[in-house]
Amino acid sequence: MNPYEVLGVPENADDETVKRAYKELVKKYHPDKYVNNPLADLAAEKMKEINKAYDMITKGTGPTSSSGGYSNQYGRGTYTNATPSFSMVRQLISMNMTMQALMMLQNLPKTAEWYYLSGLANIKSGRYTDGISYLETAVRMEPNNAEYNDTLNSVKNRANNYNTGGGMYSSGGGCPLPCLCLPCLCGGPGPCC
Repeated sequence: MNPYEVLGVPENADDETVKRAYKELVKKYHPDKYVNNPLADLAAEKMKEINKAYDMITKGTGPTSSSGGYSNQYGRGTYTNATPSFSMVRQLISMNMTMQALMMLQNLPKTAEWYYLSGLANIKSGRYTDGISYLETAVRMEPNNAEYNDTLNSVKNRANNYNTGGGMYSSGGGCPLPCLCLPCLCGGPGPCC
């Protein structure tokens, strides 16, 4: 199943487009609209498919595409027949392809690096609470890893500045993450390094 086809959106659709398409389909197929209707079972099945597709896209879960490659699974045909790797996940994150990065992570072992990269992808996607939780797990698994510790501390410090009314970039601006040799994960211009 290609989740993008189910929701009727292009594979490079942004989060807002995916959410809008999902809401429209829910309105159309919600079981409450089919009470005492002979199509109730079909609508219920369609809702399951819609929910599964939405989860696959937003949470990066689910089976791989039936094509055997990763072009449908990861969007944008660049990664057809690519072997999942942590370095490829880093590359996807650096290209702002966070949903694809999260999907690829589902095919990799849950090591400290898995949690670290999941944290980066979630933060870059605007899911800060999830991102921080993943980063904390990475640090617990490898407490002496400077990259993981520095990133977690930087994110938490920026979050504290933001929560205390200083704004996300109140302490001089720039990226909320240390140099990761990736484009700026805060969405700002250019690479951090």
